[in-house]
Amino acid sequence: MLIDSPRLKRGDREAWEDRKRYDEVISHSPRIPVITERAREDIRIFAEQGPCFVSTSWGKDSVVLAHLAATSGVVLPLCWVRVEKWENPDCLAVRDAFLSKYGDCVDYHEYEVEATAPRWWEDGADEAPLSQRTSRGGFTLAECEHGKRHISGVRAEESRVRRIAMARWGTIGPYAARPIGNWSAVDIFAYLHKYDLPIHPAYAMSMAGHYDRRWLRVSSLGGIRGAERSRADWEAAYYPEIVSLSR
Repeated sequence: MLIDSPRLKRGDREAWEDRKRYDEVISHSPRIPVITERAREDIRIFAEQGPCFVSTSWGKDSVVLAHLAATSGVVLPLCWVRVEKWENPDCLAVRDAFLSKYGDCVDYHEYEVEATAPRWWEDGADEAPLSQRTSRGGFTLAECEHGKRHISGVRAEESRVRRIAMARWGTIGPYAARPIGNWSAVDIFAYLHKYDLPIHPAYAMSMAGHYDRRWLRVSSLGGIRGAERSRADWEAAYYPEIVSLSR
């Protein structure tokens, strides 16, 4: 269920409908129920080992993770770290749509933090370390309340660092579980379609199909990670009232 947004441009919805037909086909693959049950079992096993929480950003991966947790049979804390001033405003509609259906199946929490990393338009941003994370303070708050063990929606497909982590720890490590770590983006979109889950409109903000939805992000606006690889242009095109007024 794609959340609608006035930010969607001409051609975006048509391009999304093409991809939706593909998701419909893949959603019937026998692979989906197999990886679904495996992921739910990983969540149950990790939760049985001690206190933990599920992290979410309301992006595609974390909505899938939140649904897997909500349908695992275990009620777990579901935590969202919000970045003051720069959070993607469309996340709120995704959050509300998900919680309206599954709010009783999770223990939901939010933590709001200030942006500590520079925005890509600020002087010196290109010299800031990519490891600098605005959201770290929020996760520290979540850890203080729920313990350091967490269930993450990271996937090996997305980066070399994540592939290394999956190779070392698999889906369950001592402090982190990655139940969808071996899923592809194709699996993710098929799952969202199969269960009619809310999908952030950012994934349809493709300039009529020019941008590959697999690599679009819903994290706080202005982050330096990926800004040099067209993220800055994408943000300026779809969120101009936030980006342009801040520069």
